[in-house]
Amino acid sequence: MKKLLWMGAILSLMMMGGCSKDPVKIISAQVVDDMDKGSGNFDRVLKICFDKPISSDYYHKIILVTNEAFKLDGGNYLKPMASDPDNKCQYRNLYTYIHKDSPLNARQMIKDYVRPGNISQLLIQIYNDKPEGKEIPVDEKLFKNI
Repeated sequence: MKKLLWMGAILSLMMMGGCSKDPVKIISAQVVDDMDKGSGNFDRVLKICFDKPISSDYYHKIILVTNEAFKLDGGNYLKPMASDPDNKCQYRNLYTYIHKDSPLNARQMIKDYVRPGNISQLLIQIYNDKPEGKEIPVDEKLFKNI
């Protein structure tokens, strides 16, 4: 019976080890304002680049502060790009970070203040899954004056 329990424990550990995600490392980030083709929905995009293309889903959080002290925060999932699997960068529409606790005029404030060269601080945190409490990010990076 003990032998069966040990085999079960070892098998469980082996299965959990196979579910781990590749480590990620943030290399750079920038605000891009020239991707929009006229719709107005993609005039503010956050470009996050990693050391290699991501191969799994990761959750990320950002806190962005402009030189005028406008703060934008939020998070969502980053997924591997099926259309460009070799791309090391992820592009996130900054308007998707607007949530119920954002200022009423957050969309206009993003348009007015979130632009290249006007970001005093940008913190990006990457998690294996959406954090439920005080999980430690698998990677984080603080960018200043971008």
